[in-house]
Amino acid sequence: MEAGKIYTLTVLRETEIGYILGDSKSIDEVFIHRNDCGSIIPKVGEKYRAFLYYDHKKRLCATLLIPKITVFDCGFGEVKTVTNFGVFVDIGINKDILLSSDDLPKQKHLWPQAGDVVFGYLVNDNNGLLFELGTRDDFEDFKKSAPKELKGNKIKGRVMRIVEEGVNIFTNEGYLGFIHKSQLKDSLRLGQEITGRVINVKDDGEINLSLLPQKELAIKDDKKLILDYLASHGGKMPLGDESTPEEITRVLNISKARFKRALGALLKEDKVYQAIGKRETLLK
Repeated sequence: MEAGKIYTLTVLRETEIGYILGDSKSIDEVFIHRNDCGSIIPKVGEKYRAFLYYDHKKRLCATLLIPKITVFDCGFGEVKTVTNFGVFVDIGINKDILLSSDDLPKQKHLWPQAGDVVFGYLVNDNNGLLFELGTRDDFEDFKKSAPKELKGNKIKGRVMRIVEEGVNIFTNEGYLGFIHKSQLKDSLRLGQEITGRVINVKDDGEINLSLLPQKELAIKDDKKLILDYLASHGGKMPLGDESTPEEITRVLNISKARFKRALGALLKEDKVYQAIGKRETLLK
């Protein structure tokens, strides 16, 4: 019998503080404390589904409190305690399971805090039973396909993975999402709850989100619009601060206010400059 797995075991005998369970397929026996029986009062000779784990003295023991997270099954667990060597996750039994620092981001400020939720499964190693973060592929059995109409709406979710290009999000509705680092104002920690704006619903039902304010997001898009125009027109654009709203709409199809905000940002970043009485913009 191994920790992290669920077995159907028979109550062999009762002790002062619990029961001894056994498996008819082996000679192994395992102890279960009365506190691990929940509302069930086991009877000698009866069979029960039991989950095996290691107690605080690293002894194999059983519980009738069956978790959704095992060595075979991924699931979501709440972080209860943060230590220097990792965080402890509640999987639904009387003992929290360690998510080791080896499986957490190198920067400690990206670690989950108490109350955050992480996704993963259990593994057996030399240190006992550990919680390990799930991979992106592990979400396949959990995710739902997002409808196209979701674009533009705000949605809540949790940071499930932190990667070089951004963060993977799993929403409360079951949608799998991604936030590119360019759409973040601040770094996010693992397990953190966020509210983001859906900026794209992909054909596979996954979503892209942004945490940037609407105005800041619009400026970013309009800056790209101007730079794309310059790149495709030899680095010149017949527009500047003194151009009329009609001229701006005709060339870029955006308002003068939006144009001036985006152009101002590009000037500040020293990517463009103006000429001909501020009626022409050139790429630096």
